Amino acid sequence: MKTQYLLAGALALALPSVTSANEVEFSGEVGINLATSGGSTETTASAAAEVSYGGAFFGAEMESLYKDPADDIEVTLTLGYSFELGSDTEVTVSYSRIYLDNSGFSSHEAAIALGFPISDNVSAGVEVVRDLTGKSTDISLGAEFGLGNGFTGEALVGYDGADSYAEAGVSYDFSDNVSAGFLLEVAEHSKPTYNFGLTYSF
Repeated sequence: MKTQYLLAGALALALPSVTSANEVEFSGEVGINLATSGGSTETTASAAAEVSYGGAFFGAEMESLYKDPADDIEVTLTLGYSFELGSDTEVTVSYSRIYLDNSGFSSHEAAIALGFPISDNVSAGVEVVRDLTGKSTDISLGAEFGLGNGFTGEALVGYDGADSYAEAGVSYDFSDNVSAGFLLEVAEHSKPTYNFGLTYSF
């Protein structure tokens, strides 16, 4: 199960935006998250940055891990490309390498994601991630709902090759850069995890 630490735009359908051919763009976000499950509560933090040129992008994310007995920090490096199918549908293909602070190299994976609108206030996305180390495949389907007055609803269901999982949440935008959110994660053979997060994007 892919835990979401950044509650703003956490869904797989939150794809990188396709930029013009001669424009370099930089974006990033930092977040803090309070996660609780089965009577255990921990605070985690994350930071991510992305640089893009045309449809190509490179991203780096560092996050502290929740209830991991061996490692405290995970670092993910991603190289990918996004392109449009028609005026509203976007496809993203990517390759990622994942490292842990104590265990070192953890895994690498390839992914393809498709994002598309359903209505003026609802968008959806499907993502397939192949773990090239563990030889497993994660398939997820997500949706984002514009609720008005700065509120956004999010829902996701998926299967990681061993267990089914689901997520549901709501976020509120204080401004263009600052948002807060609540996210509930459930999975087979696991207790629910409740996340309360604050994110700053730039």
